[in-house]
Amino acid sequence: MVTRIGALALADFRERRRRPGYLVVLLGTLALGLLAAPVGDSRWEVFQVTDLHGRYTSGYVGTVTALGGAVWLSLAGFGIARGGIGRDEQSGVGRLLAATPLSRAGYLAGKFVGNLLLFGSMLLALAGTALAVQLVKGDSGRVDAVRLLLPYVLITLPLLAAVAGCAVLFDTVPGLRGGLGAAVWFAVWLVTVLGAQAGGGPDLLGMRRVTASIRESLAAGGRPVAGVEFGVGLTADNRVLGTFDWPGLGPGEAGGPAATGVLLVGAAVGIALVGALWFRRFDGDPARRGSRPARPGVAGGPGVADGPGGGAAGSPSAAAGFALDQARPAAPRQGRIGFDALLGELRILVRGQRLWWAGAALLAVAAAAVAPDGPSHAVLPFAVLWPMPLWARMGHRADGGSTEQLLATCPSPLRRGLAGLLAGIVPALAVTAVPALRLAAAGQSRAALGAVAGALLVPALALLCGSLSRGPRLFQTVYPMLWYGMVNHVSGLDFLGVSGDRAPAPAAVAGLAAALAAAALALEAIRRAVR
Repeated sequence: MVTRIGALALADFRERRRRPGYLVVLLGTLALGLLAAPVGDSRWEVFQVTDLHGRYTSGYVGTVTALGGAVWLSLAGFGIARGGIGRDEQSGVGRLLAATPLSRAGYLAGKFVGNLLLFGSMLLALAGTALAVQLVKGDSGRVDAVRLLLPYVLITLPLLAAVAGCAVLFDTVPGLRGGLGAAVWFAVWLVTVLGAQAGGGPDLLGMRRVTASIRESLAAGGRPVAGVEFGVGLTADNRVLGTFDWPGLGPGEAGGPAATGVLLVGAAVGIALVGALWFRRFDGDPARRGSRPARPGVAGGPGVADGPGGGAAGSPSAAAGFALDQARPAAPRQGRIGFDALLGELRILVRGQRLWWAGAALLAVAAAAVAPDGPSHAVLPFAVLWPMPLWARMGHRADGGSTEQLLATCPSPLRRGLAGLLAGIVPALAVTAVPALRLAAAGQSRAALGAVAGALLVPALALLCGSLSRGPRLFQTVYPMLWYGMVNHVSGLDFLGVSGDRAPAPAAVAGLAAALAAAALALEAIRRAVR
């Protein structure tokens, strides 16, 4: 059994490390290591200690990069850890595994270990970056491998084990396998991981032991510690910071974080195995898997409602939303071809969404209309989260089933791609129109144009991510981090212009949207030409 689980985990890891999403998250992890411990004049910080900055000892560099990796990979890594079960289901590998003696729990354990291998490879790269930063910076030439690696073992790896277990669980629960699962996890991440650094709830980031050790070092050096505050998150600080010496956590200080880590790992294993309550080893029964059979007359048989395509839109059953005659594709009508294609793409995007989702979207629009603080951006950033399940379906639906006949009303691949882009822009404009109009009426034309430009950028980004990865995971990984940077007023990532004059010009954002859309359309044209 152990051998089969190990072989499954290794095969799963090898398959996923070749995907574009893995490369994107890995590069983001390495970039985060350089931001957490910059070697130049960068003002960016990941770990804040009031107006101080630590000298680059092994312990300090290892701790700040481990904390940054925990925050980043617990969100971005979740996006690439999900979807393994759905891919096995669609590719037919699951049916082969179902014929082996591997049990349900064994299969889920293999997926869990595969996720750990995925995260472990990134942590090794991040630790290597931390070591290189210490040597290049030159604050301390003495390398202490134990203090450098201990934060990864005590803080980051246990938290990512819990993320790996949750990814397996989300893959087995039918309602959480698609875009809704990504939105739910983002909310969980905001509450648990970011809430942990505020001192409330479980100390998932090990901040209490780290901050207590730093306070002790500051007090030993004669510095006042009463007003010292700590935080984790990507921020820019233009002040001149003082320095302090901190050797990092030693083996003797590892008791508290180690106990928390053991609990997290145990909980992670339990969370992953709980998925066996829903997982049925690819027994072919759509009702037991939570899938819905295809409607009569749709080629391709039963579809996977929430597979790696991000939901029903990635399966042949999603195409059943078109009222088209498959026996004889209707000839396109001149003058209405653009509207017909746009309507068809919209129906694909909204296919499978529940009534409560539409009701919540209307509430978001209403909240933007009646917000008592006037034409502000208080509601806008949260409103642009709601269409995320729709945008995640862009750019890759045609690979989910035999849809060429159903798309025959659009005679040109270029027009079809433009129709898909416009379909993504429609919900973006729906949630940003009211705030933009209120801003324009209040004379804040730059802010209004910024909201409209942001509404163009996100669908273009979704289209490119879907075209590159042929699935929803890349967009579900990139967009939450872009959004998080925006709400934290990282000026370079403020695609909606909520930070005012420090945000990129609306024309620049619109130009970037046009470039992303053009790249996506060109990629599809090249892919079709090669076929």
